[in-house]
Amino acid sequence: MTTLRDALIQGFEYDLWANLKWMAHLEQRGWPEPERGIFCHILAAQNTWELRLRGESPTSLVAPEPSEASLLDLHTRWVGSLEGDVELVIAYKRTTGEARAMPVHAIARHVINHGTYHRGELRGLCRAAGEEDFPETDMAGFFTS
Repeated sequence: MTTLRDALIQGFEYDLWANLKWMAHLEQRGWPEPERGIFCHILAAQNTWELRLRGESPTSLVAPEPSEASLLDLHTRWVGSLEGDVELVIAYKRTTGEARAMPVHAIARHVINHGTYHRGELRGLCRAAGEEDFPETDMAGFFTS
């Protein structure tokens, strides 16, 4: 039986798989804008939310440099964060200073879905530019690869 924690970890495994594919694609294309900014936003959000789990409330999003090492570091930190109580409610402040609170499992699902949303945005930009060789990173592909 899959636990909530197992499902969340699997979600982050999918997220890493998809981000590595997009990073390789964007590197091959020379990191064009706005695609680089969108990809860095994915990493910045992941980093910011993980810092919030550790009790920090950054006042701005800070993106790690896009590299395999930074993606693996974020993944490792997230999996480590899920070793605790995923029902624990985390109090944090948004970058605007507004106080909020959510359970760890909801934060984790938000981060995974946020990455999926923005990778879809990357796909749309590629398609609009007439590009057809962008990576397919639907979750079904992750489960069947």
